[in-house]
Amino acid sequence: MIKNYLKMLAIGSLVLTSCSQDETLETSVEMNLTATANTESTNIDVLETPAFFTHNDFKFKISSLVEPTSCATTPFNDVINASISSNIDALGAQYYDIYTQIAQLYTFIDTDSQYFGADGEYTNYVNNRTRSLEKFWDMSNLITVRGQHNATLNDRDKIASVYLNFSTLTEAQAYGNADFFLAVNEASTFLNESPLLSFDGFASSADLIVIGDGLVQLASEAGVEDKIVWSGILAHEWAHQIQFDNTAVWYPNGAADNAPEATRFTELEADFFAAFYMTHKRGATFNWKRVEEFNELFFNIGDCQFTSPGHHGTPAQRMRAAEAGYDFAQSLQKNGKLLSADEVHQSFLQYLNTTILTAPINPPANNSQVRR
Repeated sequence: MIKNYLKMLAIGSLVLTSCSQDETLETSVEMNLTATANTESTNIDVLETPAFFTHNDFKFKISSLVEPTSCATTPFNDVINASISSNIDALGAQYYDIYTQIAQLYTFIDTDSQYFGADGEYTNYVNNRTRSLEKFWDMSNLITVRGQHNATLNDRDKIASVYLNFSTLTEAQAYGNADFFLAVNEASTFLNESPLLSFDGFASSADLIVIGDGLVQLASEAGVEDKIVWSGILAHEWAHQIQFDNTAVWYPNGAADNAPEATRFTELEADFFAAFYMTHKRGATFNWKRVEEFNELFFNIGDCQFTSPGHHGTPAQRMRAAEAGYDFAQSLQKNGKLLSADEVHQSFLQYLNTTILTAPINPPANNSQVRR
């Protein structure tokens, strides 16, 4: 059990409203869901993240996309912003963060048979790609891959199970919260209808990789082939798992002496590893054009936040990291030789200062700032 990582979520007397352009009040639901003496609270505490939750490459706060930035949009930005602006409502803005946290945390305790895609349409593909990665990196049965789905937030038992596992709520309180959110679902036209609810891709040091349906859907709308998205995310997050396993040897003093550079280092290395696998003769066997499509429209949305602890590298740097991984794979093409993770890591170090970081430090004018 992963109890006690989260604070108790206490909901007081709440009035839920959903507004549209034509209606000032669509629905009003009043509930008292707390067993504490404080019944005046109208705020929902944000759930804390488990300590072992390490990498979260694609998650973002909705507020960071509602306000315009100084960077121009990419096709991926455009579909994300369109998904928000087309139907966001007041409840969507208010509860988006807690909804995505519940959906995210459920993946840690999900014991159901896993499926990928809202209707399971990519289950066989992801399972096959997982087996390929296991064989390629000699990591059989070490990593669990799970899907994140909007449907979780329509399931009373699943919502309650998050509170029962990650808080001190009683069973009655946990199910009271679940009923509350089901009522929010009825009132909101945005939350469960939006692919942003499952816009997620992350690796956890608990040997878990999660890929959300919404992430793949929006990347597809931006023009990236679905199977490239699934393969690219899975390969990138798998690289983080390899990093977790080799932290003591590869980064005994940390990946860098400051957070932005350390994050950039590990993200660029994950891009290198992913492209190496995706284009290797004994990996996914994609050609560079297909990997380039994924990186340009997905990984390389752009990150101008050089002082942020979450700085992933500029678009040019990330593209060069992937291209370097491709070049390295091609250098082994004749015999299709498989290398150990440590050998690939050592090759990345050679490429890092000679090729990858020679990309322009200043990103192209008006590039995107979306946090992934």
